[in-house]
Amino acid sequence: LDISGMPHLGSGISFDWNDHGTTRRVMVSPNLKEGTLTVIDMKGWQTIKRITTHGPGFFVRGHEKSAYFWADAMMSKEKNRIEIFDKRTLEKASEVSVEAGKTLAHVEFDRYGKYVLASLWERKADGGALIVYDATTFKELKRLPMDKPVGKYNLYNKVTRSEGTSH
Repeated sequence: LDISGMPHLGSGISFDWNDHGTTRRVMVSPNLKEGTLTVIDMKGWQTIKRITTHGPGFFVRGHEKSAYFWADAMMSKEKNRIEIFDKRTLEKASEVSVEAGKTLAHVEFDRYGKYVLASLWERKADGGALIVYDATTFKELKRLPMDKPVGKYNLYNKVTRSEGTSH
């Protein structure tokens, strides 16, 4: 595969992408050392696109009922941001963020693709929380205070082989 840096393939996702009338299965992989997401055609294994991000990240997540995928930059100076990309255009659609210096990472969708859960990876005393976002409007809906939340894997999405999570 034509990927530089340090790809984190196990935290990537795959989905069907329509390229000017031709549907292809693609994979999107984050990079632990570079601020890029690599989009790869899964049939011929060619790189289709490199998407520049705020910095090196760990997780990419999407859902088959969502038009978007979310990518953190938790290994970078801009670790407080999660960028949101349109699965149709492979372009940035939006982003969510928390206070500078804090870490916002590891997105997981609920089983219906309606909500996105993100970790505000801080001690509870410093604002650590599980943040619930609307998956369509990207608005923050709720913060559940927690002490350095990190591994909130969605078992339902994994066992049903949801296209927006790693397996």
